[in-house]
Amino acid sequence: MPPKHPRFFYGWIMVIAAVAAGALSSGAGVWGASVFVNPMGEELGWSRSAFFASFFIRSVVAGALSPIIGPMQDTRSGPRILMFASGLTMGLSLISLKWVDNLAAFYVLFGALGALSMVAGAEMLTVAIVPKWFVRKRGRAMAIASTGTAMGPLFFPFLVHGIISLVGWRDAWMVLGFIVLIFLVPLSFLIRSRPEDMGLLPDGDTDPVSSPEASHSTTEVGLSSSAPLAAARPLTRERSFTRSEAVRTKTFWLLVAAFFLAMLGMGGFHANWIPYFEDLGFSPSTGAWAATAYGICSISIRLLWGILAERFPIRYLMVAQCAITGVSIIFFLNIVNVPTLVLAGGLHGIALGGFFIMRPLMIANYFGRENLGAINGILRPFVTLSGAMSPLLVAGMFDIYGSYQEAFLLIIVTWFAAAAVVFLAKPPRNPKRAINIAG
Repeated sequence: MPPKHPRFFYGWIMVIAAVAAGALSSGAGVWGASVFVNPMGEELGWSRSAFFASFFIRSVVAGALSPIIGPMQDTRSGPRILMFASGLTMGLSLISLKWVDNLAAFYVLFGALGALSMVAGAEMLTVAIVPKWFVRKRGRAMAIASTGTAMGPLFFPFLVHGIISLVGWRDAWMVLGFIVLIFLVPLSFLIRSRPEDMGLLPDGDTDPVSSPEASHSTTEVGLSSSAPLAAARPLTRERSFTRSEAVRTKTFWLLVAAFFLAMLGMGGFHANWIPYFEDLGFSPSTGAWAATAYGICSISIRLLWGILAERFPIRYLMVAQCAITGVSIIFFLNIVNVPTLVLAGGLHGIALGGFFIMRPLMIANYFGRENLGAINGILRPFVTLSGAMSPLLVAGMFDIYGSYQEAFLLIIVTWFAAAAVVFLAKPPRNPKRAINIAG
């Protein structure tokens, strides 16, 4: 007999967890951290390149861990354990920054130890867990789940600037660490890998015959509509790629190239917002308004991007998203007052809001939901390498040229190049054998 229809589908708990984890990870790890650049640099004598080298270290370590941690995300209890370890490590490492007084210690605490939070926290929930709980409603679910990362710039620049003003940068790190511990560690106990582990079906469906796997197009999501159902218990049907099958497709490597280019134009750009605005003559609190506009617009537009992804080919949507993002960065080169500063942040939020949905959706829709952790574990080193290079590249170009203009122009090029590569990444042919994911 099919499982009873739950009053509230547990998959939405995974979405809520992804929102909370995303807000804390991006807020404390990127947007909030960038506010520390000047106060730590002034007291400790660090250059911007030296500070952002920690982002490079964290991303490289995260990339090295991804192929190992990725398959654990597809197991029954792995995601829960990884989430707990991520929250604990991230919180304790941030608290320890209160006592940092040299670059080596900063690189170990913020860089190396912070790496686990990048592969076993918010991103794991968004790219490997939420897509397993939803298929038919995957676009909207992932759109909501991804809003957490947009809440980081919405709240944390103001929050961190206020805390630093009150207690100084050292105690501000400690406060951030306790916030992470209080929220992320308890949240880890709610994590479940997939609906089948709880006797449920994706999207909260009760009839396996009418489940998303039985009705979706194989071209868009890699699902089978002809595999027989077992009679013993409700099963979902899906044609999913194994990791080895995925990496043998041309499509996988085109997506790797596209995401590499996109991430090269993201991390360093965002991390240098506050310093860039200060160079233009704006105070950190005024510059934070651009981040706030970005966060509001990014959150507001994501559900629309998600709904569009359920109705139109995701490849074409992502081409448009990458191109629009490139155009939005042009506005940052033409900021002359507060209104143009806020406008630049808002337009960038509208454009980039779709990327955080499209990237994991393309992997899930193209390769199925059975082995998302393992497949993303191969993709992640390339993405993290690019993300690691980005802050260092932007800060390094600033140190060479004395301005951010040259770096921002390069970032515009990377987004247009990413759009071109995505256009070439057609959906791969499904593997010949069908996988029983409840099995």
